[in-house]
Amino acid sequence: MAIRICGGRFRSIKLNSPGSRVRPTTDRVKEAIFSTLMHNLLDAHVLDLFAGSGALGCEAISRGASRVTFVEQSRECIETIKKNISLIGILEHATIIRSDAATFVASCRDTYDLIFMDPPYHKGLASDLAPHVYNLLTTGGVLVVEHERGEEIPLTTWKHRHYGDTSISYFTRSEQ
Repeated sequence: MAIRICGGRFRSIKLNSPGSRVRPTTDRVKEAIFSTLMHNLLDAHVLDLFAGSGALGCEAISRGASRVTFVEQSRECIETIKKNISLIGILEHATIIRSDAATFVASCRDTYDLIFMDPPYHKGLASDLAPHVYNLLTTGGVLVVEHERGEEIPLTTWKHRHYGDTSISYFTRSEQ
């Protein structure tokens, strides 16, 4: 599946894919996510957790975010993220961390304005990890969780949408 940036200053640039082991977010779902978040992007500090190709973080930078931290465990995916951030010229706006997501979240001391979390399906990772990831949000920050339809996330949802077997749940942090 081709991965491309759907909007912003890098619109239509085709990104590299790490291969068939990664389930990229479809253009339709990306468009829906970013139309919902358009007011949350300007100068945002973004975390792309379970980054895969880095497409969501790259899309956020393209649409106005100031910096993005990519967290990914796979060496192959890390190499793909490096290629993609180099391709669009955002090296100075990106940090790449090779880590298991749960380990990263448990040790992270930073906070983020916007967090994308797109874990592998059928493992319960979205429901298990989302409450901990939520704690990394700034006040007013948004957590976007892409998960399989039917998996319940134990947080109060701001917005929830379904796209085939994919669900997108949005959570916002109103207090610190």
